[in-house]
Amino acid sequence: MVDYHMIVKDSDLKEVAHVSFSSETFDGCEYCGYHDFAKRTTLLEDALVNGTLTIEVRMRLGEPSRINTLAHQFIPSNPINKNILSMFMEEESSDVVFEVGPTNVTANTSPVNFHAHHLILHKSAPALAEMCGNGGNRENVAIASVKPEIFRHALHYAYGGKITDEDMQANAKEIIDFADRFGMVNLKLEAEESYVNSINIDVDNFMDNLLYADAKNCALLKEAVIDFLMENSENVLENVRFFPRE
Repeated sequence: MVDYHMIVKDSDLKEVAHVSFSSETFDGCEYCGYHDFAKRTTLLEDALVNGTLTIEVRMRLGEPSRINTLAHQFIPSNPINKNILSMFMEEESSDVVFEVGPTNVTANTSPVNFHAHHLILHKSAPALAEMCGNGGNRENVAIASVKPEIFRHALHYAYGGKITDEDMQANAKEIIDFADRFGMVNLKLEAEESYVNSINIDVDNFMDNLLYADAKNCALLKEAVIDFLMENSENVLENVRFFPRE
């Protein structure tokens, strides 16, 4: 938006008449103007000089907040997050190699290698970092009972990456298990939220979910199960046997 100020001046450059408006005032108008801008006699007697009018036009960008927004688009953000994420799976600078899988000991497949950095793991995945010693020299660390695709999701997250909603929902419980095992608290909370939002708790699965929530210390899942029990207490009591009948 642009703010306009139009000023008609006399031969001494003194103001005779003026008007202020914004570019939005005449949006969509083919012909625009003011009926009461100034009296005709005023313009003819006081402002007309040798058959011409002197009009000063001032323009400025309006909406300071919008100007600041536009300016912000050209100011680069701190690149540290992008730089760290670019180090994901970077073999040259890595000081740790994780050998992940296979999950089935009888499977005739080789483990998948993941290159990582001890310093980053120290803050984002403490339990993984402890398995790598003190860093410095490149170490090979075997990770058992974890699918390579789950490890990739978790490691990518540790470097500041984002797990897509689709991948999170499809692998929520396995990601919860991994995050709980290796101390990735934020990842565990995100996976737990995704799991709770994607499941339908009913009389057939509420007990399994409650036991799982208790085993993994998943407060959100436990709350969801308890809410289900409170809302469906009569149905649960009629259809679920908690103790064997005598």
